[in-house]
Amino acid sequence: MALFMMSPAFADTEPDQDSLIAVPAAVVPDSDLNGLEASIRSVYQARIDVKKTADLHKITVNELAQQAAADEISAQGMVAKLQPYEKTYKNLLDVLGDAPAKDAPAEQASITRQRKLIQQAQSDLHGRLIRARLYALEAHALAEVLSQKTDAVQQALLLQRFASPVTPTFWRHVSQEFPATEQSILTIYSETLQTVMQDFRGWGIARLLGSLVAVGCLVSTPFFLLRQIRRAAARLVPDGRLRRVTAVALFAPLCLVCASLSAGALWLGVTGGDMPDGSALASMASTVSTQIPLVGFILGAGFATLAPGNPDWRVLPISDSAAKALRWHVVWFALLIFLRGALRYFDMEAGLGQTTIQLLDGGFILLAAPLLLAIPLQIERHPAPIAEGGVVRQSMLGRITRVLISFVSVFSVIAMLLGYIPLGYTTLSWVCSMVVTLFGLALVYLLVNDFSKTELLSNGRIGRYFVSMGLSDRIIDQTMTVMSGLFSVFLLFVAVAVAQSGGDFDFSVIFGNISKVVLGQSIGGVTLSFDVLLKCLAIPVAGHYFIKIVKRWLRKRLFPTTTLDMGGQTSILTIFTYASWIGIILIVMSSIGVTVSSMTWVVSALSVGIGFGLQSIVQNFVSGIILLAERPVTIGDMVEIGGKTGDIRRISVRSTDLGLSDGSTLIVPNSQFITSAVRNATFGRPSGAMSFTVGLPMGTDLSKGIPVMAAALGEVDGLLNDPAPSVTIAEIQFDKVIVKISGKTSSPRSVDTIANNARLAVWDALEKNGIVASPESSS
Repeated sequence: MALFMMSPAFADTEPDQDSLIAVPAAVVPDSDLNGLEASIRSVYQARIDVKKTADLHKITVNELAQQAAADEISAQGMVAKLQPYEKTYKNLLDVLGDAPAKDAPAEQASITRQRKLIQQAQSDLHGRLIRARLYALEAHALAEVLSQKTDAVQQALLLQRFASPVTPTFWRHVSQEFPATEQSILTIYSETLQTVMQDFRGWGIARLLGSLVAVGCLVSTPFFLLRQIRRAAARLVPDGRLRRVTAVALFAPLCLVCASLSAGALWLGVTGGDMPDGSALASMASTVSTQIPLVGFILGAGFATLAPGNPDWRVLPISDSAAKALRWHVVWFALLIFLRGALRYFDMEAGLGQTTIQLLDGGFILLAAPLLLAIPLQIERHPAPIAEGGVVRQSMLGRITRVLISFVSVFSVIAMLLGYIPLGYTTLSWVCSMVVTLFGLALVYLLVNDFSKTELLSNGRIGRYFVSMGLSDRIIDQTMTVMSGLFSVFLLFVAVAVAQSGGDFDFSVIFGNISKVVLGQSIGGVTLSFDVLLKCLAIPVAGHYFIKIVKRWLRKRLFPTTTLDMGGQTSILTIFTYASWIGIILIVMSSIGVTVSSMTWVVSALSVGIGFGLQSIVQNFVSGIILLAERPVTIGDMVEIGGKTGDIRRISVRSTDLGLSDGSTLIVPNSQFITSAVRNATFGRPSGAMSFTVGLPMGTDLSKGIPVMAAALGEVDGLLNDPAPSVTIAEIQFDKVIVKISGKTSSPRSVDTIANNARLAVWDALEKNGIVASPESSS
């Protein structure tokens, strides 16, 4: 509608409703551009002048990098909104044309006004685009610089060495920092005590007791519902691993939600929601609360997976004694995750001394390393029962995992003893986060994979429903298998994103990494992402079915209305198929980001290869195109090449398939059809020809014998009557007369059979009529 309002007819009637000309300012207002500029300037100023920051620990380099990345995304969004209007304004100006020359006739005033307004809007759009693109470049440069600085700082901190905990120097430093440590602890203690004492005033005690009751109910709810969850899974899901995994997948999120609600209820009961954000207690609670959902998930998923005392619902193939032993390790691991959240507060915001922080991190190492070593030992100590005649098989992945866990545990302890406490702590913290991540992703993978195999395939309940709708079994199985594989790749990308986050379970960082991995990263102009992977798979699949539909339409609808023979139809279909696939490949390359200019080195390499080893391939390819376009031979022709005779079954761009008389297939390079002599028995005429001679004794009544033979030939099946077979005197010798018999056959492929039948017919006719004959030769 806005485009029509640009026309002169609308300009006179509704001049104030020119919404299209007002688009640049409406889509990206000045306030948005100014706000983006201010944000970029603030990040830049904080980077170059951090000394002016009043609270330095809250404005870290990592946060500045995240802000710069967010500004870059905002700027790119503005560019994406404005860019389409460039072509729109250009097209409108092309329609209106240039202003008339000085001596040319004057144009309508409405057209002049429209041209002026569009030019003003185009100028405004150009300015806004320049600003948005400039801000995107500035934000990108800032993000790159800050990211490099963050990596350098993290690497320096990771390899920083302190005094060994086994030396007196370490403990002397701890004692020197004790006053500051005591002050921080007293601050948290006093704030907590003050908050709790306020609860004992008025209705505070009732609120606290109510929150404790709510926490108790929320904590016990999952354990009361576990049996009901398993019953529901038994009713809805068939027996097998899918049923057990479904129960875990339902129980673990329930525990996560209940743990989160319990933490929120306890916080409201203690503080009433009035705690200032800047207090030490609020900061510690904010840091620790991020680990509470993970603790609930670990406890719920761990107990449901192990199912101690209930092997029918156990997901892992371990003994019941091992499951009972490992349940306490699940509690141990959950406490480690909770402790890591508290350590994150003490490391970053509590204001403790460096050596005291290393003391706490060393304690985490001493708690985590034995746990990682104890889990595989418990599994080995309580092996699963072996059936009679069975063999214990240890998977390669299990052995590698056990070796890696043992190595990481020992390495972290040794690093701590040598004074590299940050290295040991970061390594174990990262391992703990990856254990939780891989455990959760493994459950999701098992759930989706088993559900796909059990329910979605053609023999499953949902798959049978799709079959009843008319879909083929093969299409359903292939689609579900591909979708399951793509989902597995997506889970792998999520695991990589969590691994890149450093093991802190900072969801903003994790989601940012997931967006980078899933939505795209450009390497040398080539975009690598899960989104691009989906496009690269979806485009060929869609192209395959598009080609299939078009070819079916050509065969069933278009070709029957034409006079094209089978060879011409096949040539058109083949050329269309190859041209379509070339277009599909170009679209896929464009989706990845590969352009003609970036393929220059490939073309150069191909030119060198063609000069050496690819000459025959290119020659056959060009020959195939010539065969399809010129059609000296087509599908169904009977040809003789290189001493071999057969029917052409298929012509591709590289070779041609010949069906021989013995049922085998001869694959002939296309270049031989262009560079060598080829006999085409059906070229221009689908019929064949046969001839042979008969010798009659001298004195034979030819006036009787020739009509007898002609009549006999008329009764031979496959011998054409139009033109009629001919019986002529070929030669008169001393003792006999040679008669030549020739005719046309219905097909060149049956010449030998029809010729043999004709000889028998002639012989029988001559014998019945008392005419003596002797076969001479045939051709």
